[in-house]
Amino acid sequence: MGITAEPSTDEATEPPLGEQLLALASGLREEVAMWALATEEQILSRDTVRKALVYSNLDGTRGLAWERLDCRFYELGLDEASLSFLDLVLSVAGIAHRTSLVRVMDLDEHRMAIILRAMIRLSGCDTLAVGTRT
Repeated sequence: MGITAEPSTDEATEPPLGEQLLALASGLREEVAMWALATEEQILSRDTVRKALVYSNLDGTRGLAWERLDCRFYELGLDEASLSFLDLVLSVAGIAHRTSLVRVMDLDEHRMAIILRAMIRLSGCDTLAVGTRT
């Protein structure tokens, strides 16, 4: 019989980063954009992205800095497909950011489904579904 270590109390109770950041979103657009990043996972796992997106106040509270992420867009070290996804997410977030929908041509199936679901969430329509054709 082996000995197994139990996780510390902090580890056991702290929600995943995506959930923590989703709680910081203010308004539908930020919420949907943060949901898309958290669902995609790869981009949000990069330190450069997290450092640009998340800020901490002196009192320890945190917030989302979409404008700062936009300003550092080309400094994040992302490949073209990741930049396309992030570009679309920034448009969803609603900062003074515009992108062409042609960016969807760079997305793989997984990221495309996330963007489509994000757009449906923004529309408020609950009767559309995104899935694989059979």
